[in-house]
Amino acid sequence: MRRAGDVFSLLKARNVDQPSGSVQEATQAIVEVSVALVCAQPYMSPLLRLANAAVSAARNAADFQGTFRSAEEAALRFIEDAQRAAHASALHAANLIRDGLTILTHSRSSTVLEAFFEAQHAGREFSIIVTESRPMLEGRSLGESLAGKGIRVTLIADAAASLLMDQVDLVLVGADRVTPEHLVNKIGTRMIALAARESGLPVYAVCDSSKFNSAGYCGRLKRHERSSSELWPNAPRGIDIVNRYFEPVPLAHFTAIITEAGALSIDEASRRAEAASIDKALVDAVQRLRVEIR
Repeated sequence: MRRAGDVFSLLKARNVDQPSGSVQEATQAIVEVSVALVCAQPYMSPLLRLANAAVSAARNAADFQGTFRSAEEAALRFIEDAQRAAHASALHAANLIRDGLTILTHSRSSTVLEAFFEAQHAGREFSIIVTESRPMLEGRSLGESLAGKGIRVTLIADAAASLLMDQVDLVLVGADRVTPEHLVNKIGTRMIALAARESGLPVYAVCDSSKFNSAGYCGRLKRHERSSSELWPNAPRGIDIVNRYFEPVPLAHFTAIITEAGALSIDEASRRAEAASIDKALVDAVQRLRVEIR
């Protein structure tokens, strides 16, 4: 997200010495940059919220140069706040991890990883079951990071998660987006959540509140297709390959959502997502381009 903030710094640097224009012209430039950021990673709610902060600040500026300065300051402030919130979320999640537990996680969440390290720093001994997380195999990288700190790790295929639930005490995953109805995370999360629920195990997601936003602002979910070669390079003709990275999981599949405010009930998480409003100028610009980012 830091690189996204740098975009607004570059935009300010490019325009601060230019002949003065109108606040409207400057705001339009910021909206266009913001839409491009949102389109680049449509599942990442923090980019939408960061863009929202920049656009909202720009609309309240008094002059041309000040519009760009306000957008940059708002974007950088949002990033700093989100980083602090992510750390606080990890600390709350670490409190779930007690001595002797086995935790299953899926994909690679930096906040989940920090929670594991915080629990270890507190002197607790536990073990982690890590899914490979196909097709990009982020689980291998996560497992390497954990093992490098002396944490016991077992790597499994994604499809083996249900088979090993009798060895698991709780499931802890991250999130890319939380809406009033769904949590969006790496493909396979829903399968794991259902398997855990069938086994009577708690399922927690950990993320800071920058991941929250209302589903109604920017249209319906567009399921972006990824390269088919990631699943089957040089596949024979006549075979259709569907390769998606993310999926929506009903909030009802989770025990709680862990944020900087602690463990939120599903009802409370839903209310907070509904309340995470997005600037109308940004919403209108996205909708005009028919960009579906839910």
